[in-house]
Amino acid sequence: MRPRFVSLTLLFVVSTFCSPAFADSLANYSINGTYNSGSPSTALSAPGESFSMNFSLPINPVDLIAGNYAIGDDFYTYPVDIMYSYGGTTTTLANALVAFYSSTAMSSQLGGLAVDYCVSPSCFGNPEYVWNFAGLQQYTGTEDNPTLMPTSFPSPGQGFTFYPTGGDDAYLGSTDSQVQGMVVPTPEPSPLLLLGAGLAGLALMAKLRG
Repeated sequence: MRPRFVSLTLLFVVSTFCSPAFADSLANYSINGTYNSGSPSTALSAPGESFSMNFSLPINPVDLIAGNYAIGDDFYTYPVDIMYSYGGTTTTLANALVAFYSSTAMSSQLGGLAVDYCVSPSCFGNPEYVWNFAGLQQYTGTEDNPTLMPTSFPSPGQGFTFYPTGGDDAYLGSTDSQVQGMVVPTPEPSPLLLLGAGLAGLALMAKLRG
C-alpha cells in the first residue's frame, strides 16, 4: 500500500504546482476606428460610423511563398478570417488578405498593416475593400522569414478604398483608427504535467494488480 500512496501523493503535487509551457504563440489584433467624412457609403462603411476588426495570426507565418513578399518592403498572409463589427452587426470577412509593411518601405505605406477583403473569392466583378493602418513596424527579420511582434499604435487619417466591381473604379475615403496588437500564448502540457499523467497510469495499474 505504501508505494501506491506515495505515487498518488506525488501525482497530486505535480498536478497542483506544475505550470503550463507555451508554444505556437499568436499575434492578436483588435482595431477600432471611425470613417471620416467623404468616405463612401457601402454595406460595410458610411461617414461618421464606427467599426472594429479582430483577427489572430501565427507569429511565424508559414504561407509565405515567392510573390507574397518583397524584401525591404512588405509581406502578406492569406487567407485570414476577420471578425468585423459595424452598424450593430458582427460578420466574418472570410478569406481576407493582411499585409505588413517595413517602416522604411520605398514603394508602399510606411509600417503598420493593411486589410484587403473581396466579397467573393474572385475580386473580379465583385466589391473589394482595402483598409490601410500605417504606423509602427509589426515584425522583425526579413520579409521572407518574418516574426510578428504585434504592438499598439494610433493610425489617424489613413486610407480606405472601395472598389465596387473589383476593377479600377475606386471610391476613396479615410479612417481614424487605433490598432491594438499583443502576443497571445497558446498553452500546451508541460513536461511535469505529462509526468503526472504517467504516474497516474502507474498508480491505476498498481491498484488493479493489488
